[in-house]
Amino acid sequence: MAASDGSADLDDRTREAAAASATIRQARERIEAVAVDHGDFGVACKDTGCSPAPVTDVTFETFEAAELACLSARAYRSALRRLDPSLPEYDLVVCTTDEGAVEQVSVRKQTKGRRENGLPETSQSVTISGGATDEWLRVENAPVVHLRGSDSLLDDEFVTRQLESKLTEES
Repeated sequence: MAASDGSADLDDRTREAAAASATIRQARERIEAVAVDHGDFGVACKDTGCSPAPVTDVTFETFEAAELACLSARAYRSALRRLDPSLPEYDLVVCTTDEGAVEQVSVRKQTKGRRENGLPETSQSVTISGGATDEWLRVENAPVVHLRGSDSLLDDEFVTRQLESKLTEES
């Protein structure tokens, strides 16, 4: 006969918490084993650039070490999420630790026409490029919106609202 006092449920939760704790400890140990000071690689969310625990401010000497850390960090966060379902999810990937790899160049050129207020019309081109030769984005005569706040990337909804409001202003 099964116990009706809930002790079986408590035992299941205790076992699950113990398994999660073991996974978290092992993942942290694997990450610490391959971490180095001033490495060329890191682990971050591919969408936000955020490096959550356990890879915050941690670098790795090789891509392979960072890949092991990335897999370990995924296991760590998955185990932690079993204990706390409200924990944010991140799509973690290996990245380089280049500082200042993103550059922006803005060019404004005068065109032949004039605006209603008599000022010359202009055309603006903005180019944003990353550290690699195949990473760039060029925007011409489009509204400029902020993609990054003081400490992190802005969420898609906020960027969309900015863009929609700027497009409405121009119509």
